[in-house]
Amino acid sequence: MQLPIVAPAPIVTAHADIFRDLFENRCQFRHFQHYLTGLIVLDNKSLANITRCVLESADKTNLARFFSDAPWFQKQVNDRRVTSLLQQTKAARGPKADAALILDDTFCEHVGSLCEYVDRHDNHGDDTYPLAHNPVTSYYVSGPVRFPVDLRFYRR
Repeated sequence: MQLPIVAPAPIVTAHADIFRDLFENRCQFRHFQHYLTGLIVLDNKSLANITRCVLESADKTNLARFFSDAPWFQKQVNDRRVTSLLQQTKAARGPKADAALILDDTFCEHVGSLCEYVDRHDNHGDDTYPLAHNPVTSYYVSGPVRFPVDLRFYRR
C-alpha cells in the first residue's frame, strides 16, 4: 500500500530550513521537501511514484520539472548537508586520525549507449570492458558516525 504524502515528514521539516535560501521560491522548496519525504517513507523511491503520492500537487509533472528545469543547486545542497552532518556529529566522531573517506566505483551495466555517460570501462577484476555507467561514491566514517558524502559519474 502506498502512503499519500500530505505534508513533509516531521524529520524533513525539522532539518530542511538550513537549505531554504538555496531555492528561488516557496514552491521549489516545497518540492524539495516532498522529494525528501518520498525518499524516507515510500518503498518505491522512483520519481514517478513520489509524484503519484504527493496529494498537494495540482500538476503531477511539477516535481519532474523541478528536477529538470528549475535552477536549483545540487552542489550547494550537498555541501550544506555534509557541513550540517559534521556539525551535528562533532561530539560522537572519533579522533581525526582514525577517520576515513571511502571511495567506491561500481559498474551499472547497460545494453545500449543512449544514456548520458555510458561508456566502455575497464573492469580490473576480470579484464573486460563492459558498457556501463561508472558511479563513484564517497562515504565518511569516523567511529560510530557514517554517512555518504558524494556521488559522481566517472567519465572517460
